[in-house]
Amino acid sequence: MNNLKDMLKEIGYTNCLNCTKYSPAGNAFYIDNEDYKGMYWYYETDSFIIDIHDFFIKREMIVDTFPDMRPYMSFISTYIITASGEWFNPYQNIVSNTMFVTNIDRSNMRLLLHGNYPYFSVGINFKEKMIEEYVIDNLKINKTKVSDLFLETREFITKPIEKLAKTILNCSMDLPSADLFFEAKAKEWLSITIDEYTKKSREHPLSESDKNAIENVSEYINDHYAFDIPQELLEKIAMMSGTKLKSAFKQKYQMSITEYTQRKRMNIAENLLLTTELEIKDIAKSVGYNSHSRFTALFKRYKGMYPKEVKQFSSKNPFPICCCENKK
Repeated sequence: MNNLKDMLKEIGYTNCLNCTKYSPAGNAFYIDNEDYKGMYWYYETDSFIIDIHDFFIKREMIVDTFPDMRPYMSFISTYIITASGEWFNPYQNIVSNTMFVTNIDRSNMRLLLHGNYPYFSVGINFKEKMIEEYVIDNLKINKTKVSDLFLETREFITKPIEKLAKTILNCSMDLPSADLFFEAKAKEWLSITIDEYTKKSREHPLSESDKNAIENVSEYINDHYAFDIPQELLEKIAMMSGTKLKSAFKQKYQMSITEYTQRKRMNIAENLLLTTELEIKDIAKSVGYNSHSRFTALFKRYKGMYPKEVKQFSSKNPFPICCCENKK
Protein backbone atom coordinates (compact mmCIF):
# COMPACT_ATOMS: atom_id res chain seq x y z
CA MET A 1 0.00 0.00 0.00
CA ASN A 2 1.49 3.30 -1.10
CA ASN A 3 -0.58 5.71 0.99
CA LEU A 4 -3.23 6.05 3.66
CA LYS A 5 -6.01 6.19 1.08
CA ASP A 6 -5.02 2.79 -0.33
CA MET A 7 -4.77 1.34 3.17
CA LEU A 8 -8.31 2.48 4.05
CA LYS A 9 -9.71 0.93 0.88
CA GLU A 10 -7.83 -2.28 1.64
CA ILE A 11 -9.52 -2.65 5.04
CA GLY A 12 -13.03 -1.99 3.74
CA TYR A 13 -13.59 1.76 3.56
CA THR A 14 -15.31 3.45 0.61
CA ASN A 15 -14.23 6.88 -0.59
CA CYS A 16 -16.98 9.54 -0.17
CA LEU A 17 -16.17 11.74 -3.15
CA ASN A 18 -18.96 14.27 -2.65
CA CYS A 19 -19.22 14.38 1.13
CA THR A 20 -19.84 17.86 2.55
CA LYS A 21 -19.92 17.13 6.28
CA TYR A 22 -16.30 18.18 6.86
CA SER A 23 -13.74 20.34 5.07
CA PRO A 24 -13.50 19.55 1.33
CA ALA A 25 -9.73 19.93 1.66
CA GLY A 26 -9.57 16.47 3.24
CA ASN A 27 -10.55 12.96 2.24
CA ALA A 28 -13.72 11.29 3.54
CA PHE A 29 -14.26 7.54 3.77
CA TYR A 30 -17.30 5.54 4.86
CA ILE A 31 -17.65 2.06 6.32
CA ASP A 32 -20.56 -0.09 7.49
CA ASN A 33 -19.84 -3.55 8.92
CA GLU A 34 -21.22 -5.76 11.67
CA ASP A 35 -19.29 -3.94 14.41
CA TYR A 36 -19.53 -0.27 13.50
CA LYS A 37 -20.55 2.22 10.85
CA GLY A 38 -19.51 5.77 10.07
CA MET A 39 -17.01 8.11 8.55
CA TYR A 40 -13.27 8.64 8.73
CA TRP A 41 -12.06 12.02 7.44
CA TYR A 42 -8.44 13.12 7.19
CA TYR A 43 -6.20 15.91 5.90
CA GLU A 44 -2.55 15.00 5.31
CA THR A 45 0.77 16.82 4.88
CA ASP A 46 4.34 15.56 5.08
CA SER A 47 4.41 16.57 8.78
CA PHE A 48 1.03 15.55 10.19
CA ILE A 49 -2.41 14.05 9.59
CA ILE A 50 -5.50 15.68 11.05
CA ASP A 51 -8.38 13.23 11.33
CA ILE A 52 -11.97 12.90 12.48
CA HIS A 53 -13.53 9.60 13.57
CA ASP A 54 -17.32 9.80 13.35
CA PHE A 55 -18.64 6.31 14.09
CA PHE A 56 -21.50 4.47 15.73
CA ILE A 57 -20.35 1.32 17.54
CA LYS A 58 -23.06 -1.29 17.01
CA ARG A 59 -21.86 -3.87 19.51
CA GLU A 60 -19.06 -4.26 22.02
CA MET A 61 -15.83 -4.87 20.18
CA ILE A 62 -12.26 -5.67 21.17
CA VAL A 63 -9.64 -4.63 18.64
CA ASP A 64 -6.26 -6.31 19.07
CA THR A 65 -5.09 -6.29 15.47
CA PHE A 66 -4.29 -2.96 13.85
CA PRO A 67 -3.00 -2.09 10.38
CA ASP A 68 0.62 -0.97 10.34
CA MET A 69 0.38 2.83 10.65
CA ARG A 70 4.11 3.48 11.02
CA PRO A 71 4.54 4.59 7.40
CA TYR A 72 1.94 7.33 7.96
CA MET A 73 2.45 8.66 11.51
CA SER A 74 4.51 8.41 14.72
CA PHE A 75 2.36 9.73 17.57
CA ILE A 76 -1.40 10.01 17.94
CA SER A 77 -2.94 12.79 20.03
CA THR A 78 -6.75 12.73 19.99
CA TYR A 79 -9.50 14.67 21.69
CA ILE A 80 -12.44 12.36 22.43
CA ILE A 81 -15.72 14.21 21.98
CA THR A 82 -17.96 11.22 22.68
CA ALA A 83 -17.01 7.59 23.34
CA SER A 84 -17.21 4.72 25.79
CA GLY A 85 -14.33 2.29 26.04
CA GLU A 86 -10.83 1.48 27.24
CA TRP A 87 -7.35 1.37 25.71
CA PHE A 88 -4.78 -1.06 27.07
CA ASN A 89 -0.98 -0.77 27.16
CA PRO A 90 -0.87 1.73 28.70
CA TYR A 91 -4.38 1.83 30.16
CA GLN A 92 -6.43 4.87 29.17
CA ASN A 93 -10.13 5.42 29.77
CA ILE A 94 -11.77 6.31 26.43
CA VAL A 95 -14.68 8.51 27.48
CA SER A 96 -16.19 11.84 26.47
CA ASN A 97 -14.12 15.01 26.89
CA THR A 98 -10.76 13.32 27.44
CA MET A 99 -7.46 13.02 25.60
CA PHE A 100 -6.16 9.78 24.11
CA VAL A 101 -2.49 9.49 23.10
CA THR A 102 -0.30 6.66 21.91
CA ASN A 103 2.98 5.85 20.24
CA ILE A 104 2.48 3.99 16.97
CA ASP A 105 5.58 1.90 17.67
CA ARG A 106 4.01 0.30 20.75
CA SER A 107 3.28 -3.41 20.60
CA ASN A 108 0.41 -5.35 22.16
CA MET A 109 -2.08 -2.54 21.59
CA ARG A 110 -5.70 -3.37 22.44
CA LEU A 111 -8.88 -1.32 22.33
CA LEU A 112 -12.27 -2.10 23.86
CA LEU A 113 -15.26 -0.06 22.64
CA HIS A 114 -18.69 -0.49 24.19
CA GLY A 115 -21.60 -1.02 21.85
CA ASN A 116 -24.69 1.04 21.17
CA TYR A 117 -22.69 4.26 21.46
CA PRO A 118 -20.93 6.78 19.21
CA TYR A 119 -17.18 7.14 18.85
CA PHE A 120 -16.53 10.74 17.84
CA SER A 121 -13.07 12.32 17.96
CA VAL A 122 -10.71 14.89 16.44
CA GLY A 123 -6.99 14.19 16.42
CA ILE A 124 -3.56 15.17 15.19
CA ASN A 125 -1.27 12.34 14.11
CA PHE A 126 2.25 13.70 14.17
CA LYS A 127 4.75 12.34 11.68
CA GLU A 128 8.41 11.77 12.47
CA LYS A 129 9.44 14.94 10.61
CA MET A 130 7.41 17.22 12.90
CA ILE A 131 8.43 15.35 16.05
CA GLU A 132 12.12 15.64 15.19
CA GLU A 133 11.92 19.33 14.28
CA TYR A 134 9.85 20.64 17.18
CA VAL A 135 10.40 18.11 19.96
CA ILE A 136 13.69 16.23 19.63
CA ASP A 137 15.78 19.07 18.17
CA ASN A 138 14.25 22.01 20.05
CA LEU A 139 13.65 20.42 23.45
CA LYS A 140 16.70 18.16 23.28
CA ILE A 141 14.56 15.18 24.28
CA ASN A 142 15.88 11.70 23.62
CA LYS A 143 13.79 9.95 20.99
CA THR A 144 12.93 7.17 23.45
CA LYS A 145 11.43 9.77 25.82
CA VAL A 146 9.10 11.47 23.33
CA SER A 147 6.20 9.29 24.50
CA ASP A 148 6.49 10.91 27.93
CA LEU A 149 5.75 14.30 26.39
CA PHE A 150 2.33 13.10 25.28
CA LEU A 151 1.47 10.66 28.08
CA GLU A 152 2.46 12.95 30.97
CA THR A 153 0.45 15.89 29.63
CA ARG A 154 -2.62 13.94 28.48
CA GLU A 155 -4.81 14.75 31.47
CA PHE A 156 -3.70 18.39 31.70
CA ILE A 157 -4.39 19.75 28.21
CA THR A 158 -7.99 18.66 27.69
CA LYS A 159 -9.62 22.08 27.99
CA PRO A 160 -7.38 24.04 25.57
CA ILE A 161 -7.36 21.15 23.11
CA GLU A 162 -11.16 20.91 23.27
CA LYS A 163 -11.49 24.45 21.89
CA LEU A 164 -8.91 23.73 19.21
CA ALA A 165 -10.59 20.47 18.20
CA LYS A 166 -13.93 22.20 17.74
CA THR A 167 -12.43 24.79 15.38
CA ILE A 168 -11.06 21.93 13.27
CA LEU A 169 -14.38 20.12 13.37
CA ASN A 170 -16.26 23.20 12.16
CA CYS A 171 -13.80 24.18 9.43
CA SER A 172 -15.44 24.34 6.00
CA MET A 173 -12.46 25.84 4.15
CA ASP A 174 -11.15 24.41 0.90
CA LEU A 175 -7.68 24.67 -0.58
CA PRO A 176 -5.54 26.76 -0.45
CA SER A 177 -6.84 28.55 2.67
CA ALA A 178 -7.34 25.20 4.43
CA ASP A 179 -3.61 24.46 4.10
CA LEU A 180 -2.74 27.50 6.22
CA PHE A 181 -5.55 26.80 8.67
CA PHE A 182 -4.70 23.16 9.34
CA GLU A 183 -0.95 23.78 9.56
CA ALA A 184 -1.57 26.47 12.18
CA LYS A 185 -3.85 24.16 14.16
CA ALA A 186 -1.39 21.27 14.11
CA LYS A 187 1.39 23.53 15.39
CA GLU A 188 -0.89 25.04 18.03
CA TRP A 189 -1.90 21.54 19.20
CA LEU A 190 1.74 20.52 19.60
CA SER A 191 2.66 23.84 21.22
CA ILE A 192 -0.03 23.34 23.89
CA THR A 193 1.41 19.90 24.62
CA ILE A 194 5.00 21.15 24.78
CA ASP A 195 4.07 24.13 26.96
CA GLU A 196 2.33 21.91 29.49
CA TYR A 197 5.27 19.50 29.53
CA THR A 198 7.77 22.29 30.27
CA LYS A 199 5.51 23.76 32.98
CA LYS A 200 5.16 20.38 34.65
CA SER A 201 8.92 19.91 34.67
CA ARG A 202 9.21 23.11 36.75
CA GLU A 203 6.27 22.33 39.03
CA HIS A 204 6.85 21.44 42.69
CA PRO A 205 5.29 17.98 43.11
CA LEU A 206 2.90 17.07 45.89
CA SER A 207 4.39 15.24 48.84
CA GLU A 208 3.44 11.60 49.32
CA SER A 209 1.38 12.46 52.39
CA ASP A 210 -0.53 15.13 50.45
CA LYS A 211 -1.10 12.71 47.55
CA ASN A 212 -2.52 10.13 49.94
CA ALA A 213 -4.73 12.73 51.58
CA ILE A 214 -6.15 13.89 48.24
CA GLU A 215 -6.70 10.29 47.14
CA ASN A 216 -8.70 9.72 50.34
CA VAL A 217 -10.88 12.68 49.38
CA SER A 218 -11.43 11.43 45.83
CA GLU A 219 -12.27 7.91 47.05
CA TYR A 220 -14.79 9.35 49.49
CA ILE A 221 -16.40 11.32 46.65
CA ASN A 222 -16.47 8.17 44.50
CA ASP A 223 -18.39 6.34 47.21
CA HIS A 224 -20.76 9.22 48.08
CA TYR A 225 -21.14 11.02 44.75
CA ALA A 226 -24.96 11.19 44.96
CA PHE A 227 -24.93 13.13 48.23
CA ASP A 228 -24.22 16.78 48.96
CA ILE A 229 -20.79 16.58 50.58
CA PRO A 230 -19.87 19.56 52.79
CA GLN A 231 -16.52 21.17 52.05
CA GLU A 232 -15.75 21.08 55.77
CA LEU A 233 -16.03 17.29 55.81
CA LEU A 234 -13.54 16.93 52.95
CA GLU A 235 -11.15 19.27 54.78
CA LYS A 236 -11.32 16.99 57.83
CA ILE A 237 -10.75 13.88 55.69
CA ALA A 238 -7.68 15.45 54.09
CA MET A 239 -6.59 17.20 57.31
CA MET A 240 -6.01 20.33 55.23
CA SER A 241 -7.27 23.88 55.19
CA GLY A 242 -9.86 24.72 52.56
CA THR A 243 -7.34 26.68 50.49
CA LYS A 244 -4.72 23.92 50.53
CA LEU A 245 -7.30 21.23 49.77
CA LYS A 246 -8.59 23.07 46.70
CA SER A 247 -5.07 23.77 45.45
CA ALA A 248 -3.73 20.25 46.01
CA PHE A 249 -6.83 18.61 44.52
CA LYS A 250 -6.57 20.80 41.42
CA GLN A 251 -2.86 20.00 41.06
CA LYS A 252 -3.47 16.25 41.22
CA TYR A 253 -6.62 15.96 39.10
CA GLN A 254 -6.48 19.13 36.99
CA MET A 255 -10.04 20.00 37.97
CA SER A 256 -11.92 21.37 40.95
CA ILE A 257 -13.66 19.18 43.52
CA THR A 258 -16.98 20.31 42.08
CA GLU A 259 -16.03 19.29 38.54
CA TYR A 260 -14.65 15.95 39.76
CA THR A 261 -17.96 15.22 41.50
CA GLN A 262 -20.01 16.27 38.48
CA ARG A 263 -17.95 14.11 36.13
CA LYS A 264 -18.37 11.11 38.43
CA ARG A 265 -22.13 11.64 38.50
CA MET A 266 -22.35 11.98 34.72
CA ASN A 267 -20.34 8.78 34.17
CA ILE A 268 -22.73 6.85 36.41
CA ALA A 269 -25.73 8.45 34.73
CA GLU A 270 -24.39 7.58 31.28
CA ASN A 271 -24.12 3.92 32.25
CA LEU A 272 -27.67 3.92 33.65
CA LEU A 273 -29.02 5.52 30.48
CA LEU A 274 -27.42 2.81 28.37
CA THR A 275 -28.14 -0.23 30.50
CA THR A 276 -31.47 0.34 32.27
CA GLU A 277 -35.06 1.29 31.49
CA LEU A 278 -35.12 4.01 34.15
CA GLU A 279 -36.61 7.34 33.14
CA ILE A 280 -34.23 10.27 32.82
CA LYS A 281 -35.75 12.10 35.80
CA ASP A 282 -35.18 9.02 37.99
CA ILE A 283 -31.59 8.68 36.82
CA ALA A 284 -31.04 12.36 37.59
CA LYS A 285 -32.26 11.82 41.16
CA SER A 286 -30.18 8.68 41.59
CA VAL A 287 -26.97 10.63 40.93
CA GLY A 288 -27.90 13.60 43.08
CA TYR A 289 -30.03 16.01 41.02
CA ASN A 290 -33.61 16.99 41.80
CA SER A 291 -33.56 19.49 38.95
CA HIS A 292 -34.02 17.79 35.57
CA SER A 293 -32.78 20.88 33.72
CA ARG A 294 -29.61 21.10 35.81
CA PHE A 295 -28.86 17.43 35.21
CA THR A 296 -29.49 17.79 31.47
CA ALA A 297 -27.23 20.84 31.19
CA LEU A 298 -24.36 19.14 33.01
CA PHE A 299 -24.74 15.93 31.02
CA LYS A 300 -24.54 17.92 27.79
CA ARG A 301 -21.44 19.75 29.06
CA TYR A 302 -19.50 16.63 29.95
CA LYS A 303 -20.83 14.09 27.44
CA GLY A 304 -21.41 16.28 24.40
CA MET A 305 -25.05 15.22 23.99
CA TYR A 306 -28.35 15.29 25.83
CA PRO A 307 -29.56 12.37 27.99
CA LYS A 308 -32.54 11.79 25.69
CA GLU A 309 -30.15 11.30 22.76
CA VAL A 310 -28.35 8.53 24.64
CA LYS A 311 -31.71 6.90 25.37
CA GLN A 312 -32.54 6.90 21.66
CA PHE A 313 -29.47 4.94 20.61
CA SER A 314 -30.20 1.60 18.97
CA SER A 315 -27.66 -0.64 17.34
CA LYS A 316 -30.34 -1.80 14.92
CA ASN A 317 -31.15 1.68 13.67
CA PRO A 318 -28.42 4.16 14.63
CA PHE A 319 -28.55 7.71 13.40
CA PRO A 320 -27.05 8.55 9.97
CA ILE A 321 -23.46 9.69 10.23
CA CYS A 322 -22.37 10.25 6.65
CA CYS A 323 -24.10 12.41 4.06
CA CYS A 324 -23.52 9.55 1.62
CA GLU A 325 -25.70 7.37 3.86
CA ASN A 326 -28.50 9.94 3.77
CA LYS A 327 -28.64 9.60 -0.01
CA LYS A 328 -29.30 5.84 0.13
